[in-house]
Amino acid sequence: MKLGIIGSGNIVSEFLSFIDEIKSIELVAIYGRKHSIDKLHQLQNKNNIKKVYTEFDQLLLDEEIDTLYVALPNNLHFEFAKKGLLAGKNVILEKPFVQTMEEFMDLQKISKDKHLHLYEAISNQYSPNFSKITQWTNQIGDVRLVSLNYSQLSSRYAKFQTGEVLPAFDFKSGGGALQDLNVYNIHLLTGLFGSPQEVHYSYNFVKNVDTSGILTLEYPNFISSAIAGKDVFSIENGMNFIEGDKGYISIDKPTNDISTISLHTENSIDILKLSKQHRMFYEFETFANKIASNDWDFMNKMLEHSKSVLEVLTTVKKQMKSDHPDK
Repeated sequence: MKLGIIGSGNIVSEFLSFIDEIKSIELVAIYGRKHSIDKLHQLQNKNNIKKVYTEFDQLLLDEEIDTLYVALPNNLHFEFAKKGLLAGKNVILEKPFVQTMEEFMDLQKISKDKHLHLYEAISNQYSPNFSKITQWTNQIGDVRLVSLNYSQLSSRYAKFQTGEVLPAFDFKSGGGALQDLNVYNIHLLTGLFGSPQEVHYSYNFVKNVDTSGILTLEYPNFISSAIAGKDVFSIENGMNFIEGDKGYISIDKPTNDISTISLHTENSIDILKLSKQHRMFYEFETFANKIASNDWDFMNKMLEHSKSVLEVLTTVKKQMKSDHPDK
């Protein structure tokens, strides 16, 4: 994979902290706005990135790049992904994938027509522990309750309180607790159990955005809660449980990092900890392998998963719009 990185924010710094461990990924270029040029050059020099671009159209003309990693504010995902696909590049989009179902269908069609790979970067779906949790659900009997909580005080919350609204707290830019943190909970739930039958969101609404909330997802035989807050000082480790009538599974990290899990049944406890790989390592290792092997069945499977998550988000957004028609 010959990669062009789109963006220079915190998630890109995280990505660059481990990507040299995946030898099949070559960092060809990084793109950002002109006012970020100093930071772009710092990232280039520190991580041996060949080229820096401040004009996206110029990057798209670079024939050395075959794949884009789009790590921009949520509302820009669709625009940059579409341009990338139309320019003949595979695209990896940070979560949440896109903002509307129409955008999803548009990108899916282009990727199919042009025979290009398209993925959502979502760490918990690619962790080896995701498969283990799937296996363990068969050992805890009938699942009755699932409770997931990923809350952490945003580094941008203090500025938000003083009136400076950055994209992370701008609902029109795809910000808020639902799409920033709770999306990890939704991915985990739909990945394990499929699409819910009913969805309802209760939330704290401040300055036109959900700063925290509790999402209830109802399934045929159990109910689940997905909690996320950007305005709360919460514990560092997660408090996540999948509870059945013969045991339970706990996830002892936030749901973006499911590296420590445990199975509790009447007569035993099984604890599994992954090696200290960065939580994003597994997804990018998988993307590199699947793009190299042109595994279209896998890509289509993951796109259907992203679609099911977007359906939940779309339902909740409609509810929020109904709750606040004047916003």
